[in-house]
Amino acid sequence: MKKIIFVLLIVVGIIVLFPLSSVFTQSSEINILLDQKPLETVVSSIIEDGRIFIPARNIVEALGGRITWFPALKLLNIYIDNHTVSLVIDDPSLDIDGEIVSLEMPVRIIDNRVMIPLEVIKIIAQVETKWDNQTKTLSINTIRPYLLKIRSYSHPDKTRIVIDLSEKTEFKANLLTNPDRIFIDIIGSIVKLEDALKQIEINDGVVKTVRTAQYNPEIVRVVFDLYQEFKYDFFSLTDPDRIVIDVFRPEEKEKAISEALPTKSEEKPTIEPEMTKKRVVIIDPGHGGSDPGAIGPTGLKEKEVVLDIALYLEKLLRGAGISTYLTRDKDEFIYLEDRVNFANQKNGFIFVSLHTNSVLNHRPSAGGIETFVLSSKYIGASAKDVADRENRASRAHPELDTDLAKIIADLEESANIQYSLNFADVVQKKLVKYLKLDDRGVKQAPFVVLKGVNMVAVIVEVAFISNPKEEKLLRDSGFRKNAAQALFEAIKYYIENTPNEI
Repeated sequence: MKKIIFVLLIVVGIIVLFPLSSVFTQSSEINILLDQKPLETVVSSIIEDGRIFIPARNIVEALGGRITWFPALKLLNIYIDNHTVSLVIDDPSLDIDGEIVSLEMPVRIIDNRVMIPLEVIKIIAQVETKWDNQTKTLSINTIRPYLLKIRSYSHPDKTRIVIDLSEKTEFKANLLTNPDRIFIDIIGSIVKLEDALKQIEINDGVVKTVRTAQYNPEIVRVVFDLYQEFKYDFFSLTDPDRIVIDVFRPEEKEKAISEALPTKSEEKPTIEPEMTKKRVVIIDPGHGGSDPGAIGPTGLKEKEVVLDIALYLEKLLRGAGISTYLTRDKDEFIYLEDRVNFANQKNGFIFVSLHTNSVLNHRPSAGGIETFVLSSKYIGASAKDVADRENRASRAHPELDTDLAKIIADLEESANIQYSLNFADVVQKKLVKYLKLDDRGVKQAPFVVLKGVNMVAVIVEVAFISNPKEEKLLRDSGFRKNAAQALFEAIKYYIENTPNEI
């Protein structure tokens, strides 16, 4: 009897020292919603020591990351959003990209599972969190680009739709028929528009309505219902970030439609023809003379191809009333610095340097189109190889990289770099559309021929002369004319859709 009483006293003492309510609250289970959907986990998320812990692998992978666990070292490596994160069990700190950050609570092993505190998720991922104490529910929402508003402008020759974004993101467009419509898929974004703005009536003879919806958790789709199938074009602009879509009226119907419909206020003042003449274009055919440039498998020389394209392009631009100059109009060698000086002396508005691409013999299958913009760094696969090759005609080569990086670093914040990126997007899309070659994208590198030009400037690598199939295309005059036509349309489009204050 005395033993029973003694045991009871011990139990009562434990209850007094460690209240049952406290024990249970330490391990109470909670619900996790990720982007408004329940997060599936192997074990439940819990509250421990007043902090929320979530199964590490489940939350990291759901956020698009990758996790590696080393049991012997009690080490957790996480790769997420271009970050590398290392954590050690029971160590109240983390290493993110080499920087040590102190934590209020370390990663722990609970129920044989690696559990990560919510604090870590907030550090390594772009998320917003909200706690509902009544339902014991934690909402985690990824911070993603979203639509701010949609604007429309009706002109005699086209309807322009502008989609304002919270930040820049990838997008793609396509045309569908029966019924006729265009859609833009904005990748990795969410809809935050008011309901009244999710469907806009335009009814201007080109576009009927613009409809916006969350197509799936990762894509916002904007649909343009058309009166019939029309040609269209699109590009992105920054500061502020926006996507611009132009839907063009057929020429034969422009006059009748424009007389019947009122014109809405325009996003930007229309550039008059005389303004187009003032915007000088400098075409720079790369290499020349003693510098043949890259040479194809059957002996085709880069300097010959790009000069031919440049002459075709000059004819098209001059025919449209656009003032145009060539840095060379014959087979002669010109230093890169002299090309820059020439462009600046002519008060150029756009500078386009023409080239064909090339790789070492062990990769003859490499192909496609690339457009380059100035940068102090190499941005994009193959950027360094291309820049090194094209910079050889500089007086400073090969010592140019150190000095050039210092100069470019001062220029990178200027408007010209951003305007050049915008122009490069238009050029790249037009060339891919006309030449039907692989889209290798817009890239950046420290090019001597771009460093000193006080204007919008790009280098275009039309195709790979080192690729036997593309070398054959580059020999063809029709292919060269198509390249010139694509560049002409890109230049003309950019001139007509760029504000005066550039």
